[in-house]
Order: sequence, then C-alpha cells, then structure tokens
Amino acid sequence: MKLLLTHVDPDGITPIILMNLINQEFEYKLFEATELSSFIIENLNNNYFDKYDEIYITDLGITKECAEKIVSSNYKFKLFDHHESHYYLNDYEFATVKEEVNGFKECGTTIFFNYLVKEYNNPILTKNSVLTFVELVRENDTWQFTEFEEDAHNLSALFSFYGKDLYIENYTDFLKNNNTFYFNKTELIILKSLNRQKQEYLEDMKDKVIFKKIDGYNVGIVFAERHRSNLGNYLARIYSDKVDFICIINLAKHISLRGIKEDKPVNKFASIYGGGGHPLAAAMPCPDGLKEKIIDYIFGVKDENR
Repeated sequence: MKLLLTHVDPDGITPIILMNLINQEFEYKLFEATELSSFIIENLNNNYFDKYDEIYITDLGITKECAEKIVSSNYKFKLFDHHESHYYLNDYEFATVKEEVNGFKECGTTIFFNYLVKEYNNPILTKNSVLTFVELVRENDTWQFTEFEEDAHNLSALFSFYGKDLYIENYTDFLKNNNTFYFNKTELIILKSLNRQKQEYLEDMKDKVIFKKIDGYNVGIVFAERHRSNLGNYLARIYSDKVDFICIINLAKHISLRGIKEDKPVNKFASIYGGGGHPLAAAMPCPDGLKEKIIDYIFGVKDENR
C-alpha cells in the first residue's frame, strides 16, 4: 500500500490520476503548502505510516526539521517537487526538487510522471492522451506555454468547475479509454461560459487594486478568491509601470503573489513572511488569527469577549 501526500491544486491532483492509471493500491491526503511538515512530524512516532511501504510527496516541500526526522525514521519517503525555495531538500536522498532543466520548466506532475514511467514501465503512461494531459498540467502550472496554451487554461477551468473528486474520476476514466486528448461537446459549451465569466471577473477586479509600498517593493494588492493565477498575471501586465508584482489575498486560503519582472522575484518577498515558491509565482500564509482580527476591527469587539 502506497500513501500519496500532495497539494490541492491541479498539479498536485494529477499524481492521484496517474496512480489510478497504473492501478496502484494507494491512499492519498491533500494539503496546503504550510500544512504538510507538521502532519508528518506528528505522525512519525505514532505508527500512522506503518501500513505503507512507500510514502510519496508531490508538489510540496517540507521543513529541514521534518526532513531530518524522516531520515531518522524507518519509513520510505520519496519527494517530488519543483519550487526553487525547496532546493535545500536535494541534500536528502529521498527528495528530488527541480524547477527547470535546459529551459524546460518542471512541475510536480512531470517529475512524478517521469519517476512512474521509469519505475513501473506501464504502457498506459505512453498514450498520447496521457502525455498531452501531463503537458497541459505543466503549462498551466508553470506558465511556460506552447501551442497548447488555450487547452491548458481550459483544463484548469474545468478543474475549478468539476471540483477535485469529479475531476479525478472523470479524467481517470477518460485517459484510460481514450488515446487522444480532447474536450467533448458538453465541456466546450461549459468552457465558453466559464471563459466569458472569467474575463468579466478580470475586468471587474481591475479597478479594485490597492497600491502600497512594502519592504521596498511597489505592490498592487487585491482581495480575490477566484482565478488567482490569471488575475495576478493580468493585473501585473496592466499595472507593470506602477507595481513590481501583484499580491492576491484570499482570506479563505492564503496569499498569492504574481509577477512578470525577472528582477523582482516574488518568492524572495514571500520568504520574508514564511512563504516561498517561484520567482514569478509564489505564496505565503495568512497570519494566524487574521479573520478574528478583521471581525474585531469591523465590529469593535474588545478583548473581554475572548
């Protein structure tokens, strides 16, 4: 029995689909970027991992403390990640972290996919539909687009529309039964509506940006819960003369950073606040208790109510 610990976005979800395709017996758990290390450390000493012969980590990093505890354990972990801020994990034999190889930007899916191809040699992984699917996930996650850009955006839109469970079920079945990747007629109708809604959303958010000087950076800040990657890149281009990058605050999850200026790496800014990621796309956690503080501020709640 395998255990897959992975991220909640399409790049993290795709390894679940790949494991389904090669008919592996496995379980999986989904995590936000800052949650995994504490989960592993907490469970290393309570026999939680005993029933698993291998534990895979995809599209996520862990702290040095967590890595050291894994090395000291008897469990077989393998980590596959692509975030520059996690390069230190390459010091550990169980981890593979690669962001770019010869101009080709990797994602968690591609690194794990290459491992599965080598490890299991299952012919289903060489099907054109699977290869295309993996490439679409990579392009959408890294924003290194080819002629498949529109399909990559469309696949991401369907992920948001379906939700993770239906997405996993749908594409596991589709990839098993089709040699060529395509969107069916129903999906094309859905996508037409979704893309129209997305464009309207981007246009609406254009006038909701707040401009601030933070730690020497010119930052455009917006509160948003949808289309964060598209929104961040859209706003970063519109306001390229005013901001170094865009900060998208999603109180329900975390804070996303998107930029288009190579000399203004957003992962460097994110690291100041406990986050990380790539030079042009990063994230950082919302401060603990932020929602409560906002409620207190709005309603004038005093300390005696705590």
